[in-house]
Amino acid sequence: MASAERPIGLRDSIPVGTQLSMKAGSAAQVLLAWEDHERLVEGLQGARFTPTVLAGVRRRGWGESLGEREPGVASVSAPVRGPSGRVIAAVSISGPIERLTRQPGRQHAEVVVQAAHQLTELVRRNPEAAEHGLGEDAGRA
Repeated sequence: MASAERPIGLRDSIPVGTQLSMKAGSAAQVLLAWEDHERLVEGLQGARFTPTVLAGVRRRGWGESLGEREPGVASVSAPVRGPSGRVIAAVSISGPIERLTRQPGRQHAEVVVQAAHQLTELVRRNPEAAEHGLGEDAGRA
C-alpha cells in the first residue's frame, strides 16, 4: 500500500494501514461491486450506496463518491485484480470536492483505471507479489 501527500495546501489524509468501513466511499464500492451475491447483500446492509450504484460501478469499471465517507471530500476508485481475475484491491484518489468537482469520475476515472490496470498486470506477471500484500484474500475477514 502507498500514499502520496501534497507538500502544501489542504490535505485529505488516510495513513497507510488505516482500516476503514466498507459502508462508504468509492473504494468500498469497487471492492464490493464484484463480490458474490451473499457478500454483496451483506455488504449493502447499512451502506451509504445502493445496489444501483454498484451496478454502475460494474458497468463503468470504476466508482466515485461525494461526501460519503467525509463531508466535502470526493473520490474515484478502480479495481485491481489478482491472477484469477478476482478484485483484490482498489486504486483511489481523493480530495476536496471543490478540486475534484461534483463529478470526479468524469475528470479522473481514466487515469485511476489506468493505474489499476498497471497494478493488475504487475500482479499477473508476478503472482508471488500477490501473496505479499495483494493476495486473493488480502483484507478479507
